[in-house]
Amino acid sequence: MIRVAFTPEVREELYHFPVEKRFSYAELAGLIKFKGSIEIGETTYIELLLKDTGAVRRAKLILKAIGIDDTSVIYQNQEKLNPGKTFIMKVMTYDVKKFISEIGLDLIGRIRDDFFRDPAIISAFLRGAFISSGYIADPSKYHHLEFYSRQIDVLKWLKEKLENNFGMVGFIVDVRYGYRFYIKDGEMINEFLNLIGAINSAKVFSSIMSSKKINSDVTRSMNFIDANSKRSGNASWKQISAIKFIQDQIGLENFPEDIQTIALLRLNHPELSLREIGNMLNPPLSKSIVYRRLSKIIKMAENK
Repeated sequence: MIRVAFTPEVREELYHFPVEKRFSYAELAGLIKFKGSIEIGETTYIELLLKDTGAVRRAKLILKAIGIDDTSVIYQNQEKLNPGKTFIMKVMTYDVKKFISEIGLDLIGRIRDDFFRDPAIISAFLRGAFISSGYIADPSKYHHLEFYSRQIDVLKWLKEKLENNFGMVGFIVDVRYGYRFYIKDGEMINEFLNLIGAINSAKVFSSIMSSKKINSDVTRSMNFIDANSKRSGNASWKQISAIKFIQDQIGLENFPEDIQTIALLRLNHPELSLREIGNMLNPPLSKSIVYRRLSKIIKMAENK
């Protein structure tokens, strides 16, 4: 299957995740913290910057679940730092203090830890965060999950929650115009997908990851076999060359019978390993004994 990108598949699945009121507050907080702002003035409203119609529909569904229908959407071209088309969604609220408290933030927009103690609430926040600002690379190429934000505080909070609550370890880097939090471990990324509710995407990710491992194991085995064959072939060629040289120069009959026997077996069976040659003898000899006896001929040939 040729995949252009994996992120849109994950988001599309999340757009259809069941909406429940008690999780909608946290999911909305995830959207706002990564791609939104709270504008307080003559008119108080929440502004969200969303990239596609699916994200807008999802935002409207979770807003409706918590009893907010007063929204407007503007579609415009963005320039400068974020080129492309963007939906600007304005959410009207008349009791901003109550609204901010309900979605787990304080009056200056900081995330309240007391609100995010339940892992299910944290996962809802992460779902909103991924919809607005998450990215997962095509797993058939490499493993990479990341979140981008212009504010480092939310990424530090996300990093701490993932590590302390779910054992997922990530890193934060300073990039142009902001910061990135990323995870490179495939198993952790797969667990993250399950955590945010992208169950089908997690199955696809896991399947691709398993397929890559099988292909990698096969390639590694074939490389090992090829290298081993080359080593064996080179050793066999060296042994046969030495035996023929000694046979022409002084004759194999001048060696003890046990060495003569092994030398003739090697000449007649160049494709066999030392272990296989040893097994042809009666009684069978170990690989190391066969090697030592052939080494006597090789050393003599090298000294001639």
